[in-house]
Amino acid sequence: MKLTEELARATTEEDVKDAYIRALGLQKYSKGLVDIRTEEIWVEAKHVPTPPVIMFAQLLFYVRDARKKGEHVPPFLAVIDTEKAAVMETAKALPILADKSIQWPKSGSAVKPATAMQVAPYIETHFVVYKMESHAKEFIHAVKNAIKAGKLVRTPITPDNLRQVFDKWVAMIGCEIEGVGEVDYALLFFADVMHDGNKAAIANLPARLLHDGDRPLFLLGGKTYELSSDRGYRSFWAIYHRPPDAEYRAYLLERRDSLLPLDERSFKGAFYTPLHIVDKAYDLLAQTLGKNWQQKYIVWDMCCGVGNLEVKHSNHRNIFMSTLDKADIDVMRASHTCAAATKFQYDYLNDDINDFGQIDYALTHKMPPELQQAIADAKARKKGAKKILVLMNPPYGEAMNVDNTTASSGKNAESKKGIAATRVGASMEGLGYAARELFVQFLVRIQREMPGATIAMFSKLKYVNAPNFAAFREQWTAKYLGGFVVHSRAFDGLKGDFPIGFLVWDTAKHAPVESITAKVLDKDGYALGEKTFFREEGQAPLSEWIVRPRSNQQDALPLKNAITPATSTKDLRGAKWADGAVGSMIVFGNDLQHAAQGTALLSSGYGNAGAFFVTQDNLWQAAIVFSVRRLIRPTWLNDRDQFLQPNEALSDEFKSDCLVWMLFNSSNLSAGANGLEWNAKKWPLVNHFIPFTEREVGAPGRFESDFMARYIAKLRLSPQAKQVMDEGRKLWRQFHAMQFEKKIRDEYKLNRPDAGWYQIRQAFKASGDAVDFEPFATAYDALSQKLRPLVYQYGFLRH
Repeated sequence: MKLTEELARATTEEDVKDAYIRALGLQKYSKGLVDIRTEEIWVEAKHVPTPPVIMFAQLLFYVRDARKKGEHVPPFLAVIDTEKAAVMETAKALPILADKSIQWPKSGSAVKPATAMQVAPYIETHFVVYKMESHAKEFIHAVKNAIKAGKLVRTPITPDNLRQVFDKWVAMIGCEIEGVGEVDYALLFFADVMHDGNKAAIANLPARLLHDGDRPLFLLGGKTYELSSDRGYRSFWAIYHRPPDAEYRAYLLERRDSLLPLDERSFKGAFYTPLHIVDKAYDLLAQTLGKNWQQKYIVWDMCCGVGNLEVKHSNHRNIFMSTLDKADIDVMRASHTCAAATKFQYDYLNDDINDFGQIDYALTHKMPPELQQAIADAKARKKGAKKILVLMNPPYGEAMNVDNTTASSGKNAESKKGIAATRVGASMEGLGYAARELFVQFLVRIQREMPGATIAMFSKLKYVNAPNFAAFREQWTAKYLGGFVVHSRAFDGLKGDFPIGFLVWDTAKHAPVESITAKVLDKDGYALGEKTFFREEGQAPLSEWIVRPRSNQQDALPLKNAITPATSTKDLRGAKWADGAVGSMIVFGNDLQHAAQGTALLSSGYGNAGAFFVTQDNLWQAAIVFSVRRLIRPTWLNDRDQFLQPNEALSDEFKSDCLVWMLFNSSNLSAGANGLEWNAKKWPLVNHFIPFTEREVGAPGRFESDFMARYIAKLRLSPQAKQVMDEGRKLWRQFHAMQFEKKIRDEYKLNRPDAGWYQIRQAFKASGDAVDFEPFATAYDALSQKLRPLVYQYGFLRH
């Protein structure tokens, strides 16, 4: 158990002492009423939060008494309570014991605030306070190192703890700097970190640390910024050591990308590419372009960030590096990253684009003449001209991503409106959805500006296989040279689990692909095999397989969950039935990414978009769609795989197996209930999906609908499906035989006989009674194992 968790549960001072003893790994200790003593450290403990100076004053009373008796006094003193701890060297406090003006009481318990006030001037600048909520690890590290080294050692800043240190710096220092935004915190952090308190360890950083007497000041963009309070500043630098070791400094500066706010990183593409993945990229380039590619190609990275994609290059004079943010250029120059490369600030999606979408370098005069000439020579195929390689990890921003447009995004939503409004984006007609993607906008300008260039790019795989990118693929006919995909978690700040591809394309060759095969790397760069990604235009998507029934004029109860009526009023769906409907099915998206959370069966209409009515006629198709979407578990590697319509006739057994599998799946949210309130009216919910009769399960009353029992009685079930039905029937019987307490009956609306599979499972779980699900789980797993290979055999997914 963590120290913070133990302290949260502590009820006595003994509990507090024991928690710290375990966390610090103290050996050969003795415990007094309120203290802990070892040869190395003497610790005063309190159960209730107490000011450190008062605790130290009480501890010093006992130190004073021990010295008078000639007893051993440990070299370190510490005070602890449930919220914080503090430590100091005993030698720093010894002068106080010789001060006869301090009136010590007769007992340690009698030490009051007045005594602490006399003690404070001697010790306040010598002890370091650690809040357990945020700095428990640092306290443990400091005490263990102090015992080992014989002196207090501040926590070093290294590549391993950079993000944690930065977050704590923002909380203790950054938020106290008046007048700066979050986007500037990383620059100010490095100005502070790369300084020893007297002088800067690295010169010419974009921001600088200054001092006005003892007060720290920051200089950024020609303006000086003060701290509204420097208390956090003093506390922070009492815990951490600065500057970082020389061997880490350049590397830490390269990680500036990873410290930018997430919205800035999405827009600027500042997702730090780990160096071990960069190594893999360079290995691939050598394989695909030849061993001497670094001599033969001019490299341009037009979204270079702080240059970590280029640091592995051995010929920096062949590199051009541009970035949207001038501060990145300043950081690279200060850290001497790729010193011989040509670096310049450039907004690739806006600079030098005229009103007609044409490129005119005279508009900004930012483009280096050498690069202009290289582009012109390559276009003209001039003899001796070097080839151009675009090497980049472009932004992943998307204009219509829900995270970018919801009201909860605040100012971020406003900033993201500019994604599609770039000058390149404004000139991209006919590309539909793809035009929203920043990385696609980069590709479009590259095609116009450098036809024939080789492109090696980190990106999501939407442009390879997403249905919304079909129009873009019609014009993206570059030859695929090779690539790998790596787990998204290799990149700092990316949310979710999905593949990031590093794919190499030769735009000089017309070779549109139907599929690509890429090596697969885990987040640590280890090879896992290969995977093929398919263009899906040749086979219709599963999302279009079922003809969605139209709504009629009969009122229906719109739901947002099994037994919860819809609460939204904007764009409300599901408030009208359809002819022959027995329920509705939620189907979000057409890929595995959305299938796990975006597939469910309901007993009435669904209140939001992304559903269709299940009728007597389309039930067999609905069961197949449900099962196919839920049978295959999404992983980081397959989550963008698209569901397709079957490529051959489906067997009757497959159809009936899918129906049974759906009826007993956890996402079958069908239910029966009375008194659901919506639109100032109480509604009944009729369950049409009970596969048994009242007699089979011992129901206490009549089911309003026997539709499913009649439907399934006409089918010839496989042995595996029959076993699921048999085990499910036993659970249904047990449910109707149990007496659930009122709280459970009310919560899950168990007020009519036709309760559904969702209500049965939830009621069992809430009751706490012993219910043996194992036989059912075994039978259901056997049916699942039978169906999974058929998902691929029938062509619903490719592999």
